[in-house]
Amino acid sequence: MSLSFSLKNPRLCRVVCFFIAASLPLVAEAQVVLKAQPVLDEPKADVSKLPPPPKEDLKASWQTQKEARAMTLSVPAPRGQIVDRNGIPFAQNRAANYLALVMPYLEGASDAQIVAFAKKTIDATNRALGKAWSLSDDKLLLHYKHRRWLPLVFSIEEGLNVEITPDMEDKLAPLLGTNLVLQPSYLRHYPQGATACHIVGYTGKTRPLPTGPIVDGDPVFEEMEGREGIETAFDSDLKGAPGIVNVLFSPDGKRLSEDVRRVPSPGRNVVLSIDYNFQKYAENALRKHTTSGAMVIMDVTNGDILAMASNPGFDLNEFVPGIRQKRYEELTKDPRLPLYPRAFRGEYPPASTFKIVTALAALDSGKVTAKTYYDCTTALEVGNRVFHNWNKEAEGSMTVVTAIKRSCNTWFYRAALDSGADYLSNMALRLGFGERTGIPLKAEGAGFVQTNAWSQQNLGTKTQSGDLANMAIGQGRVLATPLQVCQCMAGLGDGTRIPQPRLVLQVQDMADRVVMAYEPKDRKRIDLNPDHRQTVINGMVAVVNGAGGTGRSAGIKHAEIAGKTGTAQWKIAKDQNLAWFTGFLPAGKPMFAFAVVYEGEPGETVSGGQKAAPIVREVFTNIFEKAPADDPMLLAMKDVPKAEVVEEEVQNGDGGEDRVVPARPALQPSTDKKTLGGFFKRLFGRD
Repeated sequence: MSLSFSLKNPRLCRVVCFFIAASLPLVAEAQVVLKAQPVLDEPKADVSKLPPPPKEDLKASWQTQKEARAMTLSVPAPRGQIVDRNGIPFAQNRAANYLALVMPYLEGASDAQIVAFAKKTIDATNRALGKAWSLSDDKLLLHYKHRRWLPLVFSIEEGLNVEITPDMEDKLAPLLGTNLVLQPSYLRHYPQGATACHIVGYTGKTRPLPTGPIVDGDPVFEEMEGREGIETAFDSDLKGAPGIVNVLFSPDGKRLSEDVRRVPSPGRNVVLSIDYNFQKYAENALRKHTTSGAMVIMDVTNGDILAMASNPGFDLNEFVPGIRQKRYEELTKDPRLPLYPRAFRGEYPPASTFKIVTALAALDSGKVTAKTYYDCTTALEVGNRVFHNWNKEAEGSMTVVTAIKRSCNTWFYRAALDSGADYLSNMALRLGFGERTGIPLKAEGAGFVQTNAWSQQNLGTKTQSGDLANMAIGQGRVLATPLQVCQCMAGLGDGTRIPQPRLVLQVQDMADRVVMAYEPKDRKRIDLNPDHRQTVINGMVAVVNGAGGTGRSAGIKHAEIAGKTGTAQWKIAKDQNLAWFTGFLPAGKPMFAFAVVYEGEPGETVSGGQKAAPIVREVFTNIFEKAPADDPMLLAMKDVPKAEVVEEEVQNGDGGEDRVVPARPALQPSTDKKTLGGFFKRLFGRD
């Protein structure tokens, strides 16, 4: 009597369900072939194997009859999969059934009789299932007058279709038939739940189903489109091409025949650079150790993003087939912001992790060398302000290596002031700060680097000494995402270039052919001075492995980590601070760069070494200890020698002939406006 995908229409059901099933491989069978080569030229078709020419559209010989119909309908295609670098699925499809009403042609029936007929079937269903499903009289009449040849889904709650479970289907068995049918569809399914939720994203209805007169090309069930993450960034690849079916109805409304003119073509599969295990270890550690935070891990050699975790997250399956309004409001009003992708959208003061930039800039300027000593005092007066060190006790004179190890604020104030704003901002931009990395996810944070040009344009003067001192320790106006900080470490680990961060490896068709490959490439050349780079790395090795290093709690037995801690004033009004830890490993031959940010609770005392460094230790311990013995990662690190920890003696008196103490510059009073004084007047950095 009408078109519906139920057992009452087995031929069309078989066609649709075949393509639904084709997109639902088991996890064990979802391994994506990564060795395929990009398709450069399509193979020439074998004419003998081509399908026969398409049939002409079915025509009704009784076109003057009111109920005769020849309809051309669209069958939405199943979306392609989203998988990790090893083929573990993050997004798939699964079959689902909804309850639908089939309305016959009721010759001469009044509106009241039509509504009564429909509600009789719905009421019988409700009694069998203990439900209270209903459709308005207007909706029932509108469907009857314009679309009664097609099934009308009524298993709806809060505007969302409700799936019919096998138990419910058993209870409905006596009722299923001519007027009550199960309408199959396919739903997005996220087998890993909340894992990588901010990367994968979710889908939503492209548009509501039509309600007016049927026109050629109307979909037989709802189409879906990407709304966030990879689901939207690669929507055109994932959505596939719809099929076309031509259906013929007799004058009395009975379905006479159907012709599948074009089968649905499933969407392509998107292969991420993410390693499921790395991502899971990072998310687990963040949940265990933080209320809110993020972690990014990159491959230094090719820029692959192996993990990009934000905590808290959310279960992607809550958005299938759509999210209930109450639950969505809970997520959007949650003060922890579970929908917010901190790892690549969150812009934070990078705190003392930025001292790596300051150290490289100072060395590059020539005003500071590896043998330059500055006093690590408890405070330094800059203009009319006093800038403090995190340690309330003076630590003596030290070089850049020890200053990095101890994260001495006052040392870096002096180094930045001697070097000048241009060297500091230029080095920051050179290392990727202040601009988006270019990953294919919308609304990536750009961060911010204050330059003399910006200061002149927006403040009417070049960068002032107070701003420069703040910037030297990653405070003030400078902002960065965890992804940018990790990218900086990848550049430092390599020394000559920053690899382009890569989130997607390739796009494959259903035959596992690579139709689009994203090859590793350099984002920019940085060509760091080898001596300067090694000096800074010596300091970072000492942070984790040296006596008195601020990041010793990050150390693992499997590889030597070079790192840098950081603690930032963040939301001052709420007395809420940040803890950072970033770096790479192995120190002697960097393979993995990482960055962790820990969002402290209001009033919580935090430090990079206390809060962020243990997360790094836990994640990489899991990575090494749970990897198989023949894992290429372990084999590559097997013969990497450990770097020698440089332990410099802090000078409290005459440092000898190698000691260089530049004269203190004549500092000009700051001209910063008083309206900014609340933040800048007194700064307490803690590491």
